[in-house]
Amino acid sequence: MIVEIVPRLAIDDIWDSVKDLVAKTNDAVLNELDVLELLRNGTYTLWVAIDPVSNKVIVAATVEFVYYPRDKVCRVVTVGGERLNDWIHHLTTLEEWAKKQGCTYMDMYGRRGWIKILKDYTEDCVLLRKEL
Repeated sequence: MIVEIVPRLAIDDIWDSVKDLVAKTNDAVLNELDVLELLRNGTYTLWVAIDPVSNKVIVAATVEFVYYPRDKVCRVVTVGGERLNDWIHHLTTLEEWAKKQGCTYMDMYGRRGWIKILKDYTEDCVLLRKEL
């Protein structure tokens, strides 16, 4: 599995390969067109997991930095994809990157089911948080 950050200037080049995965996370306040705009303006950063055999994007995740008086947090905003067991252990790649960016925590808002998968995160009002 290839897990990598997509440079801001390459968002439009890869968008057709990720837009349906991003759309899986649509809700009342954020849809894939909103995400595209936030990726283009640099508010969000796109991460992808690519199957090395098929060269197909199987996961698209977006993150943003959130600043608090004493901490910088890398917040996972959206995760859409398939074949969870093939890529979930690569989440450490994102965590290591966030730590290098000066983040002290990872946050993920998501469905309650994530708590069963991300065992080293703790549930905090359906916010999963991990200290880096």
